[in-house]
This record gives sequence, C-alpha cells and structure tokens, in this order.
Amino acid sequence: MNKMQRKNRNLSVKLMALLFAMSALQVSAKNPYELSIYGGGGYSFCSYRLSSNTTFYPGFDGEQLLQGEYFPPSAGLYAVKGVSSNGGGGDLGVGFTGFMTPYIALHVGIGLGISNLNVKVDSLKTATFDLDDKNNPYKYDLYSILSDYREKRRTFSLSIPLMLQFQTIENPSGWGRRTNLSHGFYLKAGFKLNILLSNAYEMSIKDITNSGYYPNMENWVGSQKFAGFGNFKFNNTKKENIGFFQAILALEAGMKWSISNDMFVYTGAYFDYGLNDPAKNNRQPTSDFTLEKFKELESNNKNTSQVDLQDFTLLDFAEKSHLMTIGLKVSLAFIRR
Repeated sequence: MNKMQRKNRNLSVKLMALLFAMSALQVSAKNPYELSIYGGGGYSFCSYRLSSNTTFYPGFDGEQLLQGEYFPPSAGLYAVKGVSSNGGGGDLGVGFTGFMTPYIALHVGIGLGISNLNVKVDSLKTATFDLDDKNNPYKYDLYSILSDYREKRRTFSLSIPLMLQFQTIENPSGWGRRTNLSHGFYLKAGFKLNILLSNAYEMSIKDITNSGYYPNMENWVGSQKFAGFGNFKFNNTKKENIGFFQAILALEAGMKWSISNDMFVYTGAYFDYGLNDPAKNNRQPTSDFTLEKFKELESNNKNTSQVDLQDFTLLDFAEKSHLMTIGLKVSLAFIRR
C-alpha cells in the first residue's frame, strides 16, 4: 500500500511539473521571455521534530543500568539528547521565465544541486517492556542507550525549480520599450523538485548499552554479553545510498538590475525548506536493536568486544526531519521579445 501511495504521489508531482512547464512555454509564445543561467549556495541544516514521548527518569545512564538500578515501567519511554546538524548546499543551472504581464511571470529551470550535511546525536535512550525471553518463562523490560550517533549525508541531484515571479521593474516597459528604471525588487515563490542521483549516507555509533529487568524475579541483568546484555562498541561505519524524490518549498527575493536593453542581473537571497525526508523509509527505531541480534554478533566476534555496524541501518531518532538551506544566488538573464 505504501509503495502504491509513493508511486501515485511521484506521478502527481511529475504531472504538476509538466503542466507548470507547459504553462510557461504557452505564455512565452506571445509575450517576452528570459533565458538565464544561475548559481548559488549557502548554509544547510535540519529541523527535527523529536519523538512526542520523551519522558525519562533523571540520571538514566549506562553506568546506573550496569549497576542494576531499576527504573519502573512507563509507557513508551524514549529520549533524544544533543541533536545538531550543519553543512552546505547549492546549485547551478539554467532557467526559462515566461512573462504574463510586465510584472508577473512563470519560471522553470533545470540544474545540478549538491549538499553536504553532518548530523550528531549525543544519546538515544529507549525502554521497551514485557518482552519475551526464549530461555526464560518470565517477561523482561529492556533498557538501551546509544551514544554519539553520527550521520554524514552527501547529496547530488537534478534540481527543477517551478516558481511564480513578481517584479517591480518592467521587463520590458510596455512590452516593447526599455524601462526607465535601472533596478527593481523581485520575488519568486514556488517549489523545487530534486531527483536524487546520489543520496549517500555514512553512519557511525560509538556504543550501545543494553540492560534488562525481570519484574517477576526482581532480577536485574546488565553484563551478560552472551545473552545480548552489556556494553557493545561498534568498530566501523555503515554506508548507504538512497535514491528518491525530494520536494522543496522555495522562496527567493532580491534586486533585479538592468545592465543593457536585453540583459539583466538578479542578485538575491533564497530559502529552501524540504517537505519530505528521502531516507525516512530506510530508518529503523532503536527498539529494533534486539537482543537476538547482539547475541548473534557476540557469538561471531568472540575474540573482540566490538560488533559490526554493517548489520544495522540508519536510526529513526525523530518523527519528522526537514532539510533547510539559506543562501545567496546570482542570475544572468537575457530578454527575448
């Protein structure tokens, strides 16, 4: 069902882009239009909406878990600490702007976009209750802490802007004469569709601490690595490449300068807001770090205290994630009447 919904959504996005481009071309059949080359770049970061249930008892840390301190159950315990991200992004391309009036136009384009983002999470804490133990008739509560989770994201994409443009400088005045104004304000608003040619992630984790409590036996376990409990260190990084569409809300504003009868320069600032997370379906919750997996990893690594990160995937540490970029942009445009 989810695959069908994604296919329908992608088809709708493609149809919308095609209709927008056809509209711009139809407008330009009778009215002046601009051909442009543009480039820009800026600072990127992510806006996260963390898990809605972040209640945790004070002092809940790995050392206390290993020492056997018990924290009674509370539904859906989950906490994230120290989430931050930073990086850069930009694109270079060509554009087509078809004017409907001297002040309003439809803008479409195609370009190549890049971004490089580093994400850091100091710690992730989860508690899962009433789990079955295959070797014991009693259920147990599992407490886990992952520390120093990192992601490096490098994206290379085909970027297609679809925007409505408003300007105060006539272009050209009266559709046939050069404007008397040498510069004016412009505003563009719309969407960008990024077709991700490469969406490479590199993940690293310092360690994980698994501890369990058996309420019926009032017994706490925290150091039996053969059973999946204890502190496990990861010895490498995990790399994934995710291809997908990314929809971006795009805003741009600045000044438009007339440098000749048929040539203009746009200088402005832009803001991009990602509407979806392309890696969402490739993430797993921390609760999927099951004891059975660590039992298997421990049995395969008897001569080392480290486990292989290749057996895991990107973590789902937030309910929603939105990529944002703030930057500067310059365009050189040629008018055709």
